[in-house]
Amino acid sequence: MKIIALANEKGGVAKTTSCYNLAWVKAKEGKRVCMVDLDPQASLTISAGLNAASDEYQNRNITALFNPKTDPAECVYTVDASDLDTLYIIPSNIGLAKMEMQLFTMSTREKRLKRALAKLESYFDYIFLDCPPQLGLLTINALVAADEVLIPCATDYLSYMGLQALLDTIKDFQTDPDLNPQLKIDGIIATKYAKQINDQRDVLELMRQLQPVIGIIKRTADVSRDVYLGKPVVQTHPTSDPATEYTKIAAQI
Repeated sequence: MKIIALANEKGGVAKTTSCYNLAWVKAKEGKRVCMVDLDPQASLTISAGLNAASDEYQNRNITALFNPKTDPAECVYTVDASDLDTLYIIPSNIGLAKMEMQLFTMSTREKRLKRALAKLESYFDYIFLDCPPQLGLLTINALVAADEVLIPCATDYLSYMGLQALLDTIKDFQTDPDLNPQLKIDGIIATKYAKQINDQRDVLELMRQLQPVIGIIKRTADVSRDVYLGKPVVQTHPTSDPATEYTKIAAQI
């Protein structure tokens, strides 16, 4: 089982979009895939067509995974909108924000998610972790649990300025034997790219100096058009530029 975290300390860089599209492609290949929504705003849960506020998920969601008494398999749900029987999700809800605060008082708080996901190894080939847009204990848990990290980053200067800070954070994990010295950076996914804008071309080149850019997702309406249907662009517009690029990225992980 391979665990891949999609992380960036800045919001609005298409982490959730990238997570869903890549997970869908791997599931379409026949892999057993689970997405984990680690954002209290539940963006991935909503994007996948689930109602985060539904009573169905209230006691069996990502929050429950931080309790070692919970069987993680009981928190896994099918993503029906995907039209695939190999794609699943562990949903989030607003209670996750409270749980993150409670984690500060818990022992081995950085490794709770890792221990929970280890119990799912016999079920899945891939687990994709959609991290929240800040470096709190939820993201720390994700980086400790992950085998690899992908960094979606929009091609604007504000997003780029936060990129070096994230890379420094990942280096801290790689050099600390108590965190995750085996953590590998797969590369950067450049998102919301507008080639006709000079500044964005400049930012893309700066990104390439920091880490390999393994994919470029152009700014287009196709990516978000069918979110209300709970479907990713690789499903609804498989021949579009973003879908083609996500498929190429998925082949590299």
